Amino acid sequence: MSRLWAGFDVGGQTIKAALVDSKGTVHADGKRSTGLDCDLHRLVTGIGELLVQMSVKRDVADGIGIGIAGVMGADGILHGSPNLPALVGRQIREALENRLGRPVALDNDASAAAFGEGLGGAGEGVDDYLLVTLGSGIGSGLVIGRRVYHGTTGYGCELGHTIVERGGRVCGCGNRGCLEAYFSESAARAIVAERGGELEAGVSRLVRERSFGFAQSLFARAADGDPAAVAILDDMIDALGTGLASAVNLLDVTTLILGGGIAPGVLARREALDRAIDAALFARSISDLAVIPAVRGGDAGAVGAARLAMSLE
Repeated sequence: MSRLWAGFDVGGQTIKAALVDSKGTVHADGKRSTGLDCDLHRLVTGIGELLVQMSVKRDVADGIGIGIAGVMGADGILHGSPNLPALVGRQIREALENRLGRPVALDNDASAAAFGEGLGGAGEGVDDYLLVTLGSGIGSGLVIGRRVYHGTTGYGCELGHTIVERGGRVCGCGNRGCLEAYFSESAARAIVAERGGELEAGVSRLVRERSFGFAQSLFARAADGDPAAVAILDDMIDALGTGLASAVNLLDVTTLILGGGIAPGVLARREALDRAIDAALFARSISDLAVIPAVRGGDAGAVGAARLAMSLE
């Protein structure tokens, strides 16, 4: 029987769980709902129930790994999370270890997803890479020497909150000019609302009738030749390319992995993205980089969290 490790990806809507072997194969999985009112009791109870459910008749290691949406400190405290406000300021690691009687490895959800892509995913066999998740916001996880980089306090690699325009658009974090305010689902919604007119009406119709997101609807309108949608996407992709190039210039990583719900639309406009990256690179060109799609999909966070658990042994 294969030795398995448990990983949990705690997001604003769900806890995704997986039992994973050393090659990254998922042997069991599960889900529980969270929501804005998810408190410490619900979190610990949900993880405990999922662990019991998945572990029946399986050889599961004692240690568990958890990736959580927010600013996860090395001290085990969640220091900030717009999606899980009831958990902010709480000692997550201690509560889980006391309740479950197991050692717990904690990380930010994007860092866990980046680690997951290195186990049977797009980062397999790659020493250094940057995973960027494009969705409601921008998440990022940096792997250097096949280890997740956290910085001094555990807050490192917040690409979405690097400044691409000083004094620019207001970001949800309160700063101005963050990359996330120029390229994300929330950015697309705000920009479309500002433009108004037929573009807003058409995008809203797609959101309503096809259950598209605002960014996905913009990509669909652009594919149909809507010049207003094309112009907005050109600006958004230019901002994204600038941010990605800045990361390359700073970190000297040559593999960029793009994941999240908006990534397929971006990669479908690859020429525009490559031009935007190339224009902002220092001492190299786009041909020196590998810009590739994530392949693990929705299980990357849980798989990466399980990989964190492996490191406890």
